[in-house]
Amino acid sequence: MIKLTVFDSIFYECGYMSGMYEKDGKRYNCCESVIMFVNDEIPLEGFGKEVMRATSNMGGGGGGWGSLCGAVSGGCMVYGLLMGTNGDEAPDEYTAIREKAREKTQIYLQMFEDKWGNVNCYDLLGANTRTEEGKKKYAENRANGIYFCEDYVKWSAKKIIELVRTDPDIKLP
Repeated sequence: MIKLTVFDSIFYECGYMSGMYEKDGKRYNCCESVIMFVNDEIPLEGFGKEVMRATSNMGGGGGGWGSLCGAVSGGCMVYGLLMGTNGDEAPDEYTAIREKAREKTQIYLQMFEDKWGNVNCYDLLGANTRTEEGKKKYAENRANGIYFCEDYVKWSAKKIIELVRTDPDIKLP
């Protein structure tokens, strides 16, 4: 019998062993999936429709542009929700909060880059999907099993949960 972690059991019970969050007939993008998986484990203050609207355009490296991987941007957004500013702090407090959140986020970014070799979507995909040639290469890669977006999502969500739960600077609900 395989012993599942709490996080793995969420994937299993909800039918998203593929790595992407799926619910009500919808398969969410990388950014949405990471933030939703984390929110299932660690309720994120401020998570709601506005966050979902913002994350809905971050798949494919930001609107399909191929820049920062959606799974990575989802992880960054989690840190923002947990540690970010509200914008109404005094200037010194505002700066201190931003610096601490960036410090923690950069640890995650470095870990992702160390694990996967890059944080940019097109570099991770091995294809520029803004071009017809890149779209064809991407389709070939997927058909040949050279597609790891689900792995990036699952790894990111697990890593963020692990980092957040063990970080004494982050106060969880």
